Amino acid sequence: MKRKNALDLLAAARPADLDLPGAPRARTEELPPPVRRGRVRWVGAVAASLATASVIGALAVPRLLDPGVSTGQMATVPVGNALDMAARSAAAQQQTPGRFWYTEGLILGEEIIGAPGNRYRIKTRVQTGRWAPRDPATLTVLTESGLPTVPASGQEEQAWRRAGEPKLCGNDTDCKNDTAPLGRTRFMFMPGTWPYGDQGLTLPAAELLNLPKEPDALRERLLEFWPAYSETMKDWPTPPAGNSLPTKDSWLLSISLDLLQHAPISAGTRGALYRMVANLPGTRALGRIADAERRPGIGIGWTRAVGNGQSEQQLIVEESSGRLLALQNVVVKPWSQDPAGSEGAAGLPAGTVYHALVYQRAAWTDTPARLPGGCSAPTQTDRKDCVG
Repeated sequence: MKRKNALDLLAAARPADLDLPGAPRARTEELPPPVRRGRVRWVGAVAASLATASVIGALAVPRLLDPGVSTGQMATVPVGNALDMAARSAAAQQQTPGRFWYTEGLILGEEIIGAPGNRYRIKTRVQTGRWAPRDPATLTVLTESGLPTVPASGQEEQAWRRAGEPKLCGNDTDCKNDTAPLGRTRFMFMPGTWPYGDQGLTLPAAELLNLPKEPDALRERLLEFWPAYSETMKDWPTPPAGNSLPTKDSWLLSISLDLLQHAPISAGTRGALYRMVANLPGTRALGRIADAERRPGIGIGWTRAVGNGQSEQQLIVEESSGRLLALQNVVVKPWSQDPAGSEGAAGLPAGTVYHALVYQRAAWTDTPARLPGGCSAPTQTDRKDCVG
């Protein structure tokens, strides 16, 4: 069985059409998924590590669900107003910028494993942390720690016991995940503007903090970076069949979700981002909905075709505070065979949250990541990591 590490989990949580065409995690979908990932741009996967998510093809213009298919209760207000209250709450938050924008949370996954005839569902968990620097000369620090894998329910546990109670490690067959080690922490170092810098948003933290606080003005400001980024796509390989290069709308959604998840931005800009993404083409109002940790919030979503099924990327926000709760992928139309990049997804029933980036804390801090002995931060912006 092929090993699947935390990067693979993250890979399912972002718009995939922003991966370089030809990457191993190529998708055959038409819409935006909740977290991208490909080996050519493996960093994108870790980004979701508070990361998305996602762990979350082509957002292009996500089409609506087929008639009769629903994930979450439809809101009674127009989609454009779905996040208005959350946006107002977010914009009203008082914050004093520190040296780092710190976030922590979980990468959650659900999949089916086991021998034919005795398969069962398991849940995987990875604890993550991220220190995004205000100083562009300082590196971003990411951490990932593997947590125990467990059967998804009592019934699934019985199936696991019938299988002889094999050690549960997801698709990591030797239980030594090289990205999110069980009981240990991997520290990874990225450029201070990562991941949005890789997508053409070349702004240092000081300018991110000064982004517009009104949706239309923010959209115009972000789209100033689209022409230069789209120009770079001339050098990209031809996308595989069923895939396409990023569109302006898919790029804008991906950049927006990156900013909401990882970037040191002002409270006003956060509120504007909520309103802006709620008005993007194909957005669906979900009304009140729970995240993968059963925390209630208000949600919007984008549906996409993936392989011979469908999934929906959901953005869930706590309405009273404007706090981002989760980016998660939900099965809409079940798969009869695993879609590319999602081993173990075939057979998951509709409504299953199969990938999620859950946010537990986000705040400014002056305290840097505490590195273990023998693990010094690199002096250059090359990709480097260590385990402690």
